[in-house]
Amino acid sequence: MKKVFTYVSIVIGSFFFGFVVFYFLMPVIVKYNKTIEVPYLKHMSLEKAKSFLSSLDLKYVVSDSVYSSEVAEGFIVNSEPPAKEDIKVGSTIKLVISRGAKKIALPGITGLSREDAVDSLDNYGITNRVFINYPVEEKDLDGKVVKTKPESGDSIAEGGMLTIYIGIEKRKVFLMPNLNGMELEEAQREILKYGLVLSEVKRTKGEVDVVIQQFPAPGVEVTFEDNVKLVVGE
Repeated sequence: MKKVFTYVSIVIGSFFFGFVVFYFLMPVIVKYNKTIEVPYLKHMSLEKAKSFLSSLDLKYVVSDSVYSSEVAEGFIVNSEPPAKEDIKVGSTIKLVISRGAKKIALPGITGLSREDAVDSLDNYGITNRVFINYPVEEKDLDGKVVKTKPESGDSIAEGGMLTIYIGIEKRKVFLMPNLNGMELEEAQREILKYGLVLSEVKRTKGEVDVVIQQFPAPGVEVTFEDNVKLVVGE
């Protein structure tokens, strides 16, 4: 009877041990040895990344924050380990978060000539700029910076575009630029740059949204605020 009891005890103990190993220890062992590919996290918000990584049984820690003109503030710039690298489930991923684009204080260039304004902006590293002719009544403002957008004294994101308005007398005559062959959007920017007014756009058979004909014709003398008519393809 004692031997039977001992045998039963061994069987029950073995069954219990096997149960514990199979249902409790094995999942832990398998999970510990299981690997997963680091997901692509760049441009993802920290909140979204937190939820996403948790669903993959991965942890995270913010290891650094940097300025970035490419990635919006509060979003992920990169991770360590990087995307597509295999790591163990339960591992911690280090995240670098964007502080947004670095801001640059705009120098005062209003009243400067175009050349002097360019020199000043170069010294500040502001190279993404566009110049637009701006009709003025005062002769002494001719060829000078009348205003900027953003305005002088404000700040601009590193790599951001600065629009500079150069004064030119309203009565000054200049030659009509050649718009033929340009896409409509480009031609509109060119018309704005010269202080002219796009009064009419007609469409005819041709390459879609490409200027086929213009009035006044290229090379004709015009003044500020003259009307321009375009014929574009459809």
